[in-house]
Amino acid sequence: MSTFERVAAVTEIPPNGRKSIIVDDVPALLVRIGNDFFVVEDVCSHDGQPLTDGPVADGAITCPRHGARFDLKTGNALCMPATRAIPTFAVQVRDSDVFVGPVGAELPAAPVASAPTQVSPAGDIPVVSAASASGDQVPTPEPGTDDDLRLIEALKQVIDPELMVNIVDLGLVYSVNRDDRKIYVEMTLTSPACPAGPQIVQQSKMALERLRDVDEAEIKLVMSPPWTPDRMTDEAKDMLGIF
Repeated sequence: MSTFERVAAVTEIPPNGRKSIIVDDVPALLVRIGNDFFVVEDVCSHDGQPLTDGPVADGAITCPRHGARFDLKTGNALCMPATRAIPTFAVQVRDSDVFVGPVGAELPAAPVASAPTQVSPAGDIPVVSAASASGDQVPTPEPGTDDDLRLIEALKQVIDPELMVNIVDLGLVYSVNRDDRKIYVEMTLTSPACPAGPQIVQQSKMALERLRDVDEAEIKLVMSPPWTPDRMTDEAKDMLGIF
């Protein structure tokens, strides 16, 4: 990419809004904070998944899967589990259009000078994301009896192979119920496309069925409410370097 290209009109992006774009055949994310625009490649350097729905705060975007944060201006990784920066692009606004080009480049002068156009931004449309949703949080089951504790401890033996943290501390377990010798578990994944999903489900089932008083464990995957890093215990956040 050697030249700037127009990617959006200013009015398309409300304050604190965003838009998925393609820059030089690369998926990217255009983010507006106040009157400033930023463009980063739409991929988490930790696991290669999109950052599209990640929450934006303090000039950084957070990966909705595992909580890695990236500086929108420099692309630098700000916390684990990411250790590598993500690519960024130069952004310039001319009149009422947003242009994106290589870092360090300057938008060529307009052939005809024109007075700056005053833009009346659209209404303040909030960015809806899994991480910003409220009211749908399902608390991690708390052990109330010895039986509850045994079931939770059994599930703690199941480790997410990507993050190397047990599924209870990650906040993946939504509910655990018993009907005589059968256990019913509702749980989620860090992402609907998590490649380790089948492995985690099978290991959860086996961990419970190893208990002497359990004949069968039924594991139900649910994606609502979606998982966010806020569901993790403090211990899990410490292990992953999320503060």
